[in-house]
Amino acid sequence: MRTVLTVSLAVALLASLPVPARAIPAWARKYNMNCSGCHYPAPPRLNAQGLRFRWAGYRMPDEMGEPVNVSQLANYISANGRVAWTYEKTAGAPTTGNGVALDGVALWYAGALGRSYSAFVEWEREAADNLGVIVQVGGVWGHEQSYGGFRVGQMHALFEAGIAGFDRTVGLSDPLPVGPVTAGVPFNFGEHQLGAEGFYVIGRDRLSVMVLNGVTAQGEMAESDRTQKDFVLTNQLLLDRHGSGVYAAVYGGTVIGLDPAAAAAASHFVRVAVSASKVFGNVEVLGGLVYGRDSDLPTGAGLPFPTARINGTGYWVSGQYALGGNGGALFGRYEFVDPNRDVAADGVRRYVFGGVLPLTLPQYLRATAEVSRDQPQASGQPATTRAAAGFTLTF
Repeated sequence: MRTVLTVSLAVALLASLPVPARAIPAWARKYNMNCSGCHYPAPPRLNAQGLRFRWAGYRMPDEMGEPVNVSQLANYISANGRVAWTYEKTAGAPTTGNGVALDGVALWYAGALGRSYSAFVEWEREAADNLGVIVQVGGVWGHEQSYGGFRVGQMHALFEAGIAGFDRTVGLSDPLPVGPVTAGVPFNFGEHQLGAEGFYVIGRDRLSVMVLNGVTAQGEMAESDRTQKDFVLTNQLLLDRHGSGVYAAVYGGTVIGLDPAAAAAASHFVRVAVSASKVFGNVEVLGGLVYGRDSDLPTGAGLPFPTARINGTGYWVSGQYALGGNGGALFGRYEFVDPNRDVAADGVRRYVFGGVLPLTLPQYLRATAEVSRDQPQASGQPATTRAAAGFTLTF
């Protein structure tokens, strides 16, 4: 059983690794500023100004209620392309992914509309020829220090919409606990979701409530005709101008069809996430913890669930060193996921090291390199080493 759980977790984690998000230079053009005005230590990671800009519907908070000129398309449209080399080797198995490929192409139309509204539209063609689309609209009302608003549509609901580790990562992969942390429901914080969010911002604090369509039994975004909804409560607290902060989220969800023989059967899950980060000079330290609980799981022959209830945990600690004022950074992470706390030695450790360096100013062209190693806890299970390097062009 330990071997099955370890292999299942490894497969799910590999499948859950998202394509990294990018900075959108259209907004830098609009405000005639360098990318470092909203990013620290390097794009796409946001500093406090970038986070407040996102909270306020892609406008500076002191611009709330002012009319917006939407005729300048260069202030709304951006494009992105990535070329990457990847290498992966599991002990005792053939090498995979050893080659250079076009890793993806993306196009955005995004920004503030009118006095109070905003829109975000992204089209992305990934290396696997999958076309992904994100479409959301939002609105904000109030003033710079106190305002409320909403988002609705297909959106980054949790990961890439938070702070302190739940913002966008500087490297090429996201922390393991952002993906599945249990051997039951394959929930991923980074999955795009359909739904609606209401939020309120007071000073440096953002509180939100979301109602989402949830995920399928494969961990993918559920379609719009799903009748049962998921509910989420989040809080984001900024600590300084670099974007240091504290993040908390509680997610209660339902998933249908984990048992193919009972397609209408419902299972339930809870995810609780807490993280915090702090910048000291050029160094940032960060830690995050995710707890997962799955219940009403189907059990029986041919199913991977040993019990009807599974508890899992994941955590990571990381450090980043900003390379002066040029927008470069070195980073390292230690990550761990235990998909079933009732089963001994079924976890996976991951060690990650890498760096990012801008090649132009403004930072339209960046080079990134990353090396990681997965080490299963179970005795005799092979380790996996990965390496990746690439160039990202965004304009």
